[in-house]
Amino acid sequence: MNIEKRQRIERRIVREAIKGLLAEGYRISVFDGQETVLTYSTDAAAIEQAMFSTDADQFHVLRKTSGQPESGWVLFIYGNDGWDVIADNTVNLEPALKGATELADKIAIEEG
Repeated sequence: MNIEKRQRIERRIVREAIKGLLAEGYRISVFDGQETVLTYSTDAAAIEQAMFSTDADQFHVLRKTSGQPESGWVLFIYGNDGWDVIADNTVNLEPALKGATELADKIAIEEG
């Protein structure tokens, strides 16, 4: 797979992850491995723009509910097969990441 195709796949999955997290009420911070480059944003375009400057990014997310605030994280690693860009995440975020996970699975089968 060429680099451009892999990067397009990674971006599609990242966009879906952002969409799902924002839809569930999370605010997203972007940590690029050295510093937090965006803090608790709900702007999908700004979140995506803050990404892809290093080999990996991590979301730190937070949402306030009627009870205790809920937080979690998602680790993105770039440069592998594209569909596997989401390398790890906290279990509590799996419902919000369902669309991204399903898209990644679909692409993995198509590219397999």
